[in-house]
Amino acid sequence: MQAKTVSRAIIAAGLLLGIGLPAMADITWTLKDVTFDNGNEVSGSFTTNDAVTAVDSFAISITGEAANAEFTPALMVNAYLPNTIGMASADWSTYVDLYLAAPLTSAGGTVDITGGYDCPSGLRCGVLLLGQPEVIGLTATSNPASTPLPEPSPIAFLAGASILIGPALRRRMVSAR
Repeated sequence: MQAKTVSRAIIAAGLLLGIGLPAMADITWTLKDVTFDNGNEVSGSFTTNDAVTAVDSFAISITGEAANAEFTPALMVNAYLPNTIGMASADWSTYVDLYLAAPLTSAGGTVDITGGYDCPSGLRCGVLLLGQPEVIGLTATSNPASTPLPEPSPIAFLAGASILIGPALRRRMVSAR
């Protein structure tokens, strides 16, 4: 009888704790209005894991005035996250670094880009042209985790525990008398 009660209490506690855990999901970040003084522009999006410590996928292109300034990044640098976004060609001959006003977070949202460099192979590196802070940035999209889930209050945990464990403790106290 005791084992059954303990099992039920453990299952119920697990269910109550499960209510409080937010959904974990990848976060898709979209680059918008990113232009450099050498005429290059960065566009596209990338997806990070929920901890924003690794890029899971990306579809980014760099276009420019000169044909050899255009490239599609072959890699993104995980070590730069969450404060900087780095992307490069496979041989690192061309690269783009973007510096963020605030670290990327699992909450998503919009993060301003405050600076950056675009260094195409054999051409002059470009410096990010900064406009209004709200114009140059990253926007999180397709992120179920960006809408915070309500957390259960501690009272709910106490009430659940009392409902589940209370009768077992009461029976134990009655049988002890």
